[in-house]
This record gives sequence, structure tokens and C-alpha cells, in this order.
Amino acid sequence: MEHHVRPSILALYPSSYYYPDWAGRDQIKSAQLTLASYLSQYFPVEYGDLEIDIGRPQTRVQVKRFERRTKEILAGKKFDILAISCWTSLCYKSTMTAARTARELNPDCLVVVGGYHPTACPNDFLTEDNVIDYVVRGEGELALTEIARGFSTVGRPPETKIIVSPPLPPDQYAPINWDLIDDLTRTEFADGLNTMCIFLSRGCPFRCSFCMELIKEPRWRPMAAAQAIEQVRAVGDRFHPLAVAFGDACFGVKREWRKDFLSRLTDLAPDYWLLLETRPDFLDDDDIKLLSNFKVQIQLGLESASPRMLRIMNKTNNPHKYLEKFQQVSHRLSEFDIAHGANLIFNHPGDTEESVRETFAFMDRELARGTSSLIWACHDYAHFPGSEIDFHRDKYEREYGTQFLRPEWWKVDEDQFEGSRLVIPSRDLDADGKNIWRKMIAEREKTLRETLSPIAFRIAADTYWPKWQTDPRYAEVELG
Repeated sequence: MEHHVRPSILALYPSSYYYPDWAGRDQIKSAQLTLASYLSQYFPVEYGDLEIDIGRPQTRVQVKRFERRTKEILAGKKFDILAISCWTSLCYKSTMTAARTARELNPDCLVVVGGYHPTACPNDFLTEDNVIDYVVRGEGELALTEIARGFSTVGRPPETKIIVSPPLPPDQYAPINWDLIDDLTRTEFADGLNTMCIFLSRGCPFRCSFCMELIKEPRWRPMAAAQAIEQVRAVGDRFHPLAVAFGDACFGVKREWRKDFLSRLTDLAPDYWLLLETRPDFLDDDDIKLLSNFKVQIQLGLESASPRMLRIMNKTNNPHKYLEKFQQVSHRLSEFDIAHGANLIFNHPGDTEESVRETFAFMDRELARGTSSLIWACHDYAHFPGSEIDFHRDKYEREYGTQFLRPEWWKVDEDQFEGSRLVIPSRDLDADGKNIWRKMIAEREKTLRETLSPIAFRIAADTYWPKWQTDPRYAEVELG
């Protein structure tokens, strides 16, 4: 193979095996596009997505087809470096398929993997035949740039190397190179994109027990507000999506930045939906008034209304103040009819019937207030490597009687999403007790439906309660 001073890079998203099709997927993988955009400043880069090209295989027969199609697709591409985005543990098996296929087709190329799973479990990518050359832990821009610059002189390392990449300073954040996805959007999304996700910041200063952000640089590092607005403007002008989502782990942590960005956003006056996730701590009355100028949907990471569980989850050291702040913000958002969701996690390690009932008692008090724009978004705990819980499984087993029934579910040939949720939370909630929250939410379905404002009802029906779409109220609201 001819070596180049500027090696060509294929930035590839590998898809997921045994991941249910009903689960949502991003049309454009924004983290991968962000990395590719940075690299494209220095090297020829191509963006690829096997999930879009082939899909998510659900059976072993479909996996075999996926393997054949992967070989056909990679055989048609020229690259010196294959940079695979193993974004989460759900991508592990497809990542290994892509890596082995690339090695078979192009023995001299470099195969590099990065993402949350390689950061959390780098040893999962060590094989006897060294199919992967570099496992990058942390943010990938600086490490991949160094690897690519040394390609023509260093070549392949004699064995797989695990390297830690330093975080990218905010003044080096690159603008998105939208040209990288022109062909993809033209051929696969001819009718337009529903939602485009972009990142305005990196890092999260909070260390929630269940979250994989723990393994990343904790400092919240936003791009300059002016640059962030240009990112929003560019995606809106170029793709005209129905919604632009801010993929930040926690939006607007710094007050000064938040005020600056929202003021500039008001001047931009976007006509598409804006989606963001934050904590109630980071929305004050002025923020809410500014947000009321937009079509916006906000997710608030409440997670539980049990003070005991909030401490176990590392959400706050002052649960009562935290819950009070949530109520204040939620009530104010409802006054402006801003649709907002309260994320709740049930069956988190340590959860008990008492803590579940505490959360529903809190929910009942809020429902008793009458019409609001608050959507209760309830989920089962899903166990992922890289979280504080995963690093200290023995503590949860010892203190609460937690059982992790599929501790390495990403290596199993079955429904991996379901495998991640095969956790017995405590001695108090066994396999049958785990379903108590589902029974309790079903008992409240009528009240949940009837107390939602029209726009929140439409969003809840589209997102969480598809059977509500037969309700006459559903057709009364056009999200547009």
C-alpha cells in the first residue's frame, strides 16, 4: 500500500447488534462528526455509518448479513486509517466486526477505536492477533491527530497500544464540516432530517452514580457563545431540520455563558424546535423567560424523588433543596407552557419499594396541581461500564443486595439493551418487585394524560405513550 504524508481517514460508526429497532437512533452521529470535522482540518476524511447503510442486526442470520455487507462497503473505500467510533457498549460487537473486516481487506491500515466503551474497558479490544492498533481513551482529537501525523514513518505498532488522549481545549473546538455528510444526507435523508444534534460544550461537573460521564474530563468546557450560535445557525440554514438538539451532558452550567447564549439565540429567532437537557439548578426566571421565545423541549434530570435514592445516585447532597428547586422551576416552565420532562430512573441499585413509593407520592402531589407541561419520563436502570456503579459493583452487592445478572451483556448474542437492564436492585425488590413502578405508572395513566397541556400531551404521545395518538387531542396540536 502506498503511504501518504497526509493519510486518508475513514471515521466510521459501526452500528449495534441485538439492539431493538424500537429504540431511537440519531440520524447523524454528532460526536463522530465533531471528531471528523476536527481531523478534516489536517487530513482527507470520510464519514461513514454502517447503521444507516445496513441497519441494526437483531438475529444471528442478520449478523451474518451485516458482516457480508460490511465487507462489501469497506472494500469499496480507500483509507489508511480506520477510526471506529465505539460510542457505547452497544457498539462493541459491530466495532470488532468492522475492525476485523478492515484488517482482512487492508492489512497495512491502522485501526483505531475510541468512545465511551474503549475508555471504560480498553482491555476488551486486546486480541491475540492485534486486530486493533490503537485504543484511545478519552476525547479523540489530539491522539488521532498525532497517530495520523506519524503514520507514514511509524506504521503499525507491533502490538495494540492503549493511549490516553488529553481533552481538547475549548479554543481548539473546530466548526462542524457539514461537507462531510453532504452525500449521506442527500441519499439517505432526501425528505430532510428530523433532528440534528450538536455539542456546545464538553464535560460534566457532576458525578452521578449511573452515568458514563464519570470517565471523561469533568470540567464543563463550552465553546464561545458566539461560536455556539454560529453552529446553531449553520445547521438550521443548511438542513432545515424539525429540531436541533444540544447534546451537552448538562446544558448551561455557567451562568454567564448561559445568559450570553440565550440572548444571542433570541436574536437568531430559530423557527425549529430546540431540545436540551439540564438540571433545575441551571434555570432561573430570566432563563425561562428567554426560553419561552422558542419552540423548546427541556429534559430535567430529576432521576428520583426519594431523598435516600438521590444521595445514592450522587445527584445532590441536599435532596430536599434539590426537589424544592425542581418544583419551582417546573411550575414556572408550566406557566409559560414550556414542555419539559422529568427523567426518573427506577430499579437503580439500592432502590426499594419504599423509595419507589416516595417518588410516586411526589409525582401525585405535582399531578394534583392540575394542568401542566410536565412530562414524566420513566425508565428502568440500565447498567453500563464506566459508571461509578460499575467500578464498585461489590459495594452495591454488599450494601443493598444488588445482583448484576449480565455484568458483560455487550458480549452476549441476545437483546443487549434488555441485558443491560437485568439487574436486581436490592434485597427488597426482587425480579417480581422490579415491576412495581410499571404498575404504579399504569394506575396513573389517565391522570397523566388529562393533566398535560395540549403541546405537552402531543410530545408525550409521540415519545412515550404511542397509544395516546388515537386520542382526539392528539390531532389538535401541530408541532410543525
